[in-house]
Amino acid sequence: MRFNDIQEHFENYVLKKTLKEISWYEIKEKTIINNIEEEITITKSLINSTKLSFDFDEINKTIKTSDTVYFKDEKVIFVEFKSGGIKKIDFRLKATESIISFYNYIYNKGFTENMCFPNSIFQIYFVYNTNSSPAAKVTFSAVERELTSEYKHLFSKLKVIDNDRFQRIFRI
Repeated sequence: MRFNDIQEHFENYVLKKTLKEISWYEIKEKTIINNIEEEITITKSLINSTKLSFDFDEINKTIKTSDTVYFKDEKVIFVEFKSGGIKKIDFRLKATESIISFYNYIYNKGFTENMCFPNSIFQIYFVYNTNSSPAAKVTFSAVERELTSEYKHLFSKLKVIDNDRFQRIFRI
């Protein structure tokens, strides 16, 4: 795979947004306005940074892909931000459909080399809110163990980490 050419293509042609925009989520809160209880929507972000990153959702809006993608040390690193719970099937869909979307995109852009599996170039990180419940953290750990074993031929690394650790690892 022509890793540097693909990275350069992304730099030149794929939309970038701030990590704050890419990792946003909505929460509903109840408030009292003029003595009437109303529900309002508040937008927050898991990563409060103006650092730019590829908007991988723009590559294919019809299937469940990761939010962004990084290129580092000849690895393609998919990152999915989750503020609340995530079903096990969504972990699976985000992981597999990110690879499918990536491959289809680069193939359609003229990068026609075949990829072989087991594949050591792909990694995926699921990033959750540090403030998630203890029960959610236990669930995330269990899913990480299971999928790491099941997807060992698709990903050289599959990690479920909190947003603070993500910022340390990716130097945000």
